[in-house]
Amino acid sequence: MNTMTGLLAICGLLILWEISAISFTNKKIIVKGEIPSQKLGIGLFAAACIAIMGIKWGFGMWSLITMAAVVVAALLNFAMKNGLSEYGMYINGWSTPYKEMKYYDYERREGDLNRVRVTSTKRDVTLMFTDDQFNLALAYFDKYKVYDMETYKMLKKQEEMRRSR
Repeated sequence: MNTMTGLLAICGLLILWEISAISFTNKKIIVKGEIPSQKLGIGLFAAACIAIMGIKWGFGMWSLITMAAVVVAALLNFAMKNGLSEYGMYINGWSTPYKEMKYYDYERREGDLNRVRVTSTKRDVTLMFTDDQFNLALAYFDKYKVYDMETYKMLKKQEEMRRSR
């Protein structure tokens, strides 16, 4: 019962985190993006957890409650939006302001989702945008002076040359 209680507590904390992230970030996101394969990965992980719990603990009242908590946590993640706002980028409730973004690189695919990889001081994140959201994302990067990778490297090289003089 200790392991099940611990898992239930972790799911409860995760659910509280997701609810606060949804209420805080979803209304701020202007340019909606998707993280590649995130929804599939979370769904498969939740299904695997439920299968393991069913095999290990059976289907008693507490194990069913714990399984339900895993399902709720997974479903809440599906409701969480990712993308860009006036402040910066929101990914799973975590924010990265534009001033911490170094550069972005992109792969445009007409009629399909466009891939944008953002490199910041904390981490690299890949977002997928539809065609209209992609153009809006590039406009936001331009507005907040987040450079594309080539421009960033060129500016950095120029800065290094000035320092070496």
